[in-house]
Amino acid sequence: MKILLATYWLIPHLGGVWTVMEQMKRKLEQLGHEVDIFGNSPDGKTFHMPFTDRVFDKNLVLPLIQSKINKHTNPVLLREEWISTYEIDRYCMELAAVYFGLNQYDVIHTHDIISTYSFSRIKPKHTALVATLHGSVGQEVKLHLASHQMDMTTSLIGRYHIAMEHFGATTAQVTLASSQWMRNLLVNEYSVPAEKVRVYQYGYDSDTFFKQLALAKPIHRPTGKKVILFTGRLVHIKGIDYLLDALGVLKKLRQDWVCWIAGDGAKADALKKKCWDLGIQHDVEFLGRRDDVAYLLTQSDIFAQPSIIDNQPLSLIEAQIAGKPAVISNGGGLPEMVVHENTGLVHNVGDSQTMAYHLHLLVANDQYRTQMGINAKNWGTLHWSLDTMIARTVAVYQEFAAIARM
Repeated sequence: MKILLATYWLIPHLGGVWTVMEQMKRKLEQLGHEVDIFGNSPDGKTFHMPFTDRVFDKNLVLPLIQSKINKHTNPVLLREEWISTYEIDRYCMELAAVYFGLNQYDVIHTHDIISTYSFSRIKPKHTALVATLHGSVGQEVKLHLASHQMDMTTSLIGRYHIAMEHFGATTAQVTLASSQWMRNLLVNEYSVPAEKVRVYQYGYDSDTFFKQLALAKPIHRPTGKKVILFTGRLVHIKGIDYLLDALGVLKKLRQDWVCWIAGDGAKADALKKKCWDLGIQHDVEFLGRRDDVAYLLTQSDIFAQPSIIDNQPLSLIEAQIAGKPAVISNGGGLPEMVVHENTGLVHNVGDSQTMAYHLHLLVANDQYRTQMGINAKNWGTLHWSLDTMIARTVAVYQEFAAIARM
C-alpha cells in the first residue's frame, strides 16, 4: 500500500506524535509499504514532506486565503485571532496537500483533529482516511479557558474547539484512540458515535530507544542521592507545579534525593522561581530541552508524571521500557498505563501530599523500588509492542481501503 502519515503539528520535533509517526514509517516500510510523512515545518512557515524534500511556502497562498476568509466575509468565526490563526493555517494545509497530490495514496492516516477534518474535505474518494488522536486539544483549551474564568460552552473559542474535536473525530472512516479515557471523552463530551472509535494502545521501538544512548550528554549524578526524573513540556497541563509542591514536602522528610526536570516551555521561569520559594532550588535541576532521554533514564531511579490531563504520554512508555518505577497522577489515560503498587504508584491529580509520600516510599526502600522497576520493564516491554501496534494498524488500513475502493 501507499500510505500518507499526516499531521497539522510541527515535524520533526521532540515529542510523542513525531516519534510515533517516524517509527510507524520505518516499520511499515520494512513490511513493504511505501510511506510519506506530511506536516508543518519546524518554523511554521511551510508545509512539507521531510523525507522527500517537498515544500509548500504558505506565503504564496496567504493573500488569496485572506482575501476570501477575513473579518468581513466571516465576521463571527474570525472575531478571535486564536480562531483565525487556526482557520487560515488549516486552509494553507489543504492547499499544500492538494498541491503535493493525494491520488497516489491508498490510505491517509492523520494524527490530530485538525488534519483529520482538513483531509476529509480534500481526499480522493478511493483513498481511505484513518485518524489517530494522541490527545485532546479541546481539554487543553478547556483548562486554559477555566484559568481565565471563561466557560468552554459559552465562549467563542470554546465552542470552536468543541466543534473541531467533534468533526476531527467523526470525519475519518475510523478514529483510533490509545486509551479508554480518550474514547470515553470523545463519545461522552464531544458527541462522537461510539462505533467510530476503536482503542488500540501504542507501540514503541525499544531497540531504537536504547540506540539513543549514543546521543548522551554526560551528566553528574550526585553521590548518595536518588534521582527523580521528569521529562516533558514545562506547561500547566503537565502538573509540574504539583510535583514541586510534593518535593517541598519530601525535603522536610529526607534530603537524599535530587530531581532533574528535562524540557522547556512557557512556565520555565515561573517554575524556577517556585523552587526558590519552596527552598528546593539546590535540589531541583532544570536541564532544558534534551535529546538524550534514554540516557537520563538510565541515570535516574524514579520517574514522575504529575499531569493534570494526559492521554498515554510517550515519556511514561520510555520510563517503563527503561525499567523505572513511576509516580503518576490519575489524570486522563495515565491510570491505564500503571498497575498501582506493582509497576508504579498512582495519586489523585493535584494531591501533592500523597505524591510526596509515594516518592518517599521509593527513595527509602531500595528493594521495593528495584522490584517495581523490574515489573514496569516486564509489563512495558510486552504491552508496548510495536509489532502488535503495526499489525493492528495494517489490518485497519486494509479494512477501510477495501471499503473506500468499493
